[in-house]
Amino acid sequence: MKRLSGLLVFCALAGAWETLSRSGLVSRLYFPPVSTIAATFWDLTVSGLLPEQALSTVLRAVAGLLIALAVMGPLGLAMGVSRRLSALLTPTVELLRPVPPPAVIPAAMLLLGIGTGMKLAVIVFACSFPILVGAVDGARGVDPGFRLTAGAYGLTRRDLLFGVILPAAGPSVAAGFRSALPMALIVAVLSEMVGATSGIGHYILRMQRTFAIPEMYAGVAMIGLWGLCLNTGLERALARLLRWHAGWKGGRD
Repeated sequence: MKRLSGLLVFCALAGAWETLSRSGLVSRLYFPPVSTIAATFWDLTVSGLLPEQALSTVLRAVAGLLIALAVMGPLGLAMGVSRRLSALLTPTVELLRPVPPPAVIPAAMLLLGIGTGMKLAVIVFACSFPILVGAVDGARGVDPGFRLTAGAYGLTRRDLLFGVILPAAGPSVAAGFRSALPMALIVAVLSEMVGATSGIGHYILRMQRTFAIPEMYAGVAMIGLWGLCLNTGLERALARLLRWHAGWKGGRD
């Protein structure tokens, strides 16, 4: 029922756009009819141009997201367990965490050029802190009773980490990972607009500069569709992985 209501709202907004565009109340140059955008989207998708441009962007975003998870997930768990490590790293984390990811693009371009390395570095930076904070909070939020019980049974630190802390912190890490996913796509597109010769971000900017407005909106729709698919797939995967956790509620807020 909720999905149907959301679809109805989307259709109503699209209908309002179509009506305003054809009524002449807004410029059709900047706001072409939705039907024109949809036809352009279909043509560019069938030709393979839009999927090709979007796929390279999505692959970079996913790669940066997974690198951030591989580095910041274990680091966050370690910070949550070790007060000494947390005291050592927290000032640096709190200094860097408020920095908007776009602000590091110029420095990344200066150090790494405009290739794939720069884009990956910026994506990893953007995704790192939601995952790190989720892992730290998850590790710190483990019920002390679990630790005492594990100690009473003589579990080693390794067994404590993988058998108690990691499962208990899993939902918090998953929430941070979900928050990082849209950030990965946003920063991937933005980095392509600043310095790239391919990717959906570069395509959207090029269409805007040449006043190919329906093509520009079609590019925006394509990356939005990819984002929807990735988020839906991640929700379902996490819901299955964390089905034992009553508080997860099927992976949805």
